[in-house]
Amino acid sequence: MKYYFAPMEGITLYPLRNIHNSMFGDSIDRYYTPFITATHNFHFKKREKRDALFENSPAFENDKGRICAQIMAGRPDTFLWAAVEMKKLGYEEVNLNLGCPAPTVVNRHKGAGLLLDTDYLDGMLKEIFDKLPPFSEGGIDVSLKTRLGFYDEDEAEKLMAIYAGYPIKELIIHSRVREDYYKGSPRIDAFCRAVQVYRENGGKAPVCYNGNVFRADDKELMGRIEGICDAVMLGRGIMENPALARELKGGEPLNDAELKEYLEKLYYGFAEYIPEDRNVIFKMLEHWAFLAARYPDREKELKAIRKSRSKGEYFAAVNNFFSK
Repeated sequence: MKYYFAPMEGITLYPLRNIHNSMFGDSIDRYYTPFITATHNFHFKKREKRDALFENSPAFENDKGRICAQIMAGRPDTFLWAAVEMKKLGYEEVNLNLGCPAPTVVNRHKGAGLLLDTDYLDGMLKEIFDKLPPFSEGGIDVSLKTRLGFYDEDEAEKLMAIYAGYPIKELIIHSRVREDYYKGSPRIDAFCRAVQVYRENGGKAPVCYNGNVFRADDKELMGRIEGICDAVMLGRGIMENPALARELKGGEPLNDAELKEYLEKLYYGFAEYIPEDRNVIFKMLEHWAFLAARYPDREKELKAIRKSRSKGEYFAAVNNFFSK
């Protein structure tokens, strides 16, 4: 089984990818950039392009296939432009985001918003694959990250039939519909049916599961998906436990000393990326929001970390947390 580090907006930036790769990368088969917006004026945001540059991720220079650029686009022409630009930067694969549930994205007919109009989606994919050859033929590979539907999991049947008609590199399925957002239990039965429908319609691409993989010992979930998918994408689970993929592959569990070292490296990595200590701390608090689930009985110490507003206060609170 392969394991991927999911794209997470504003979080899985190159400092995190670089540092995670240096400590836990042996267990990660691929990292994804946060989505890069393909705008109507054919211009990337400066910070998004900066994040995508391989010069900021030198450890991947000789293994560019281990990073995939995710693109947010609502039109075939903007996606094609962005894919070609990523090819110029050295990427071998781009991923079309069909899953983001945020209203600001959906209302612009992007992300999960594209699932509302299957005829339009089908036409968009046709134009993309008609005009963009795969990496092996001098172009760039295209994978899809989708949900089971917008309102209802039964929508997956039509979506899977559409996806099966195109030479996608990989199909990543988040096991929820858009209206679920990230709440509740994943729809495992619907995921399994969706994969079956995809195969019955001739879909040949590898399938990746995404949704609520938090523990290496979750034998019920892993047992359901192991026989029907080729990879697992980890998001919130790997933020809570950066060694999760290693554990899923049978390796050693994360220990506090290792986590402390990881967080310290992250702080200094983000400090080179973000101006002012206060802003670096806010970025680190995003990580602690996930990590809090590992320590349900340490609220007092966690509160002290959340209240820190200077570098000294932050590290004092973190050192106190790990001294317990």
